[in-house]
Order: sequence, then structure tokens, then C-alpha cells
Amino acid sequence: MFGLFVLAGSLSAQATGGADSAVRHDVFSYEAAEFVRQAGEGSHVVVVSGAMDTCLLGKLCAALRENSRATFALDLSAVSGVFELRNEVLGGCGNLVSLVIPDGLARVQGECFAGCERLAAIDATDGSAYFSSARGILYDKAGRELVACPSAWDGTVEIPAAVSSVRGGAFAYCPGVTDFALQTRDAAGNTVESAAFSVRDGILYSKDMTRLVQVPAGRAGRVTIPDPVAVIACESFAYCARVTAVELPASVRTIEPRAFSHCAALESVDIPAGVTSIGKQSFLWCTALGDMTIPAGVVYLGSRSFFKSSVTAVTFADTEGWTYGKKKRVAVDNPRVNAEQLTHPGQYWFLDIYKE
Repeated sequence: MFGLFVLAGSLSAQATGGADSAVRHDVFSYEAAEFVRQAGEGSHVVVVSGAMDTCLLGKLCAALRENSRATFALDLSAVSGVFELRNEVLGGCGNLVSLVIPDGLARVQGECFAGCERLAAIDATDGSAYFSSARGILYDKAGRELVACPSAWDGTVEIPAAVSSVRGGAFAYCPGVTDFALQTRDAAGNTVESAAFSVRDGILYSKDMTRLVQVPAGRAGRVTIPDPVAVIACESFAYCARVTAVELPASVRTIEPRAFSHCAALESVDIPAGVTSIGKQSFLWCTALGDMTIPAGVVYLGSRSFFKSSVTAVTFADTEGWTYGKKKRVAVDNPRVNAEQLTHPGQYWFLDIYKE
């Protein structure tokens, strides 16, 4: 059974301990946090209504994090005044099992659900101005962009036929996602087909197979990407913590920002000779990765590409013509660049560099 706590914007005089039933922001925040902080063991539904800003929501979520004895289903649909969810607000709420977002919520940051490992559903009501949901997955209002998958999702994710884009980081904290599939029938039983995506071996690609969209975070071992993929999308491998090696086809031309970030077990990725662009933080926090080679055709290397990684040296196939900032020339006189140059904030490797 769920215990029910209703934290309304107009509590009774007895509940507030005073004669005035109008609840001020500071009293409201205190009451909400205390209800959550003092909740007994078990599972509880917490319904919150009334005016609340991001700071006050942060206090409520801090109380969630402090209570390790209980789990919570949090309904914020009637809350007004919260227009953005950020990582520092919800992040780390490990005892949050479901969330109904505020109807007026306008923006969800990509990593706002980091550390919410028990979160099984992110829902929006019909009254939500900017978002919709289905089976606990959050979409934009029109249902065309997949915004966020709950961290506790287990198994296959079916992509609705209406979805035309997946937000970067939508599956970043979903280690239980093992495969992707495409919707083949609508609610009326009619045959439907995705106009935007294709799936091969459970991995999500663009319809024409030229763009790798998303690798399931539950994948392990070696992953082989087929021709004719030309783009490795932003965060497409992010948080694939059990992938050990990636084989890219010769057709690849672009590696977008954070494409392989936080792949903790990744030991090897051979960058194909045809690649011309490697985005910012592409291999961020790849703590098992060996030395890398930058092909001669690369004309852009994004800032902090190997920051916080285990890469000890990067070999440049072509050392001539590199610049950074306002056309300041980089002297890559040795093709093998050591780790200190790659990671020290005072070095130019913290900036984007280009080949003229």
C-alpha cells in the first residue's frame, strides 16, 4: 500500500500551525520537505500543488535524498512556477520511483535524472503545456521528439512511429535498456512505419542508415557499426558502461560531441581514415581507453576530447597546420602528444583546434 501525503498550496490552519491558511513560499517548502523527510518506511505517494520555484523544488528533492527508508511517487502536475528541471534539482534522488512533471514545465535538461536509478516512469498529464508521455517515457507535446527514458527501464524500448528525433542523452542513465524496436501497429491495429528510423541488431539508426542514433546502454562487449553510417551522433554511446570495443566502418566522417563519453569499459576505437571532425568531449571519462591515433583527414578536434580519460598519448598522422583560438598556430612538432598536454587546463588542448 502507498501512503498518501497531500502537500497543497493552501493548507489548513491546523497543518500550518497558524491562523492564516495562505502558505508562504518558505513555510510551503519547509512543510513539504518535512513531510518527505519524516515519512516512514515503505512506498509513499506525494502530491504537491501551489506555487514553487526551482530552488524550493530543490529543497523538496534534498529531503527525498535524505530519506533512505522510503521510496516515493512524486506528483508535481499541479505545481506552478517551475519551468526547468536541472541536474542539481532531481539528480541523485535514488528513492524516487515515479514522477509526474509540472504542467507548466518548459524545459528538461539532458542529465536532470542522473542518479535516479529507481525511476521507472516520467509522466506528463494532458494539461502539460510542453510535454507528453507514453508508458513512462517523456516526449515533447507533439510526440515527435523522445526527450527522456526513465533510468529503471528494463528490456526493449519501442520507438513510436510518430517520433522523428531522439534528444541527446535521452538514454544516458538507462543501463537496463537492451534493445530498440520500431512500432509496427498503432492503437487501432493499423500497420504503421517509422519515417525517421531503422533498427539493426537492436541499435537505432536513421532511416537511411547514414546516422547512428543510439546504442542501448545495456550492450556489452564489442559493437560493430555497419556501412553506410557516416555520423556517430551526440551521446550515441554515452554511458554504455559495458561496451569494450567499437568497430567503425570506413564510411564514418563525423563523430559528434560526447559520442563515447562515460564508456568506462571501452578499451579500443579505431578512428577511420575518412573522419574529418571529432566533437567536444568525444571520449570524456573513457577510463579504460588506450592510446589513440588522429587520422590525417581530421580538420577539427573538439575541446577536451580525451578529458578525464585513460588515454596517455595521442598520435597525429599529420602534424602541420593546426590552429586554435584566433588563428594561433599550434606547434605539433612531435606527432605523439602526451597526456599532460591533453588534460592540463593551461594547454591549448582544452580548446577546439582546427587544421587550416
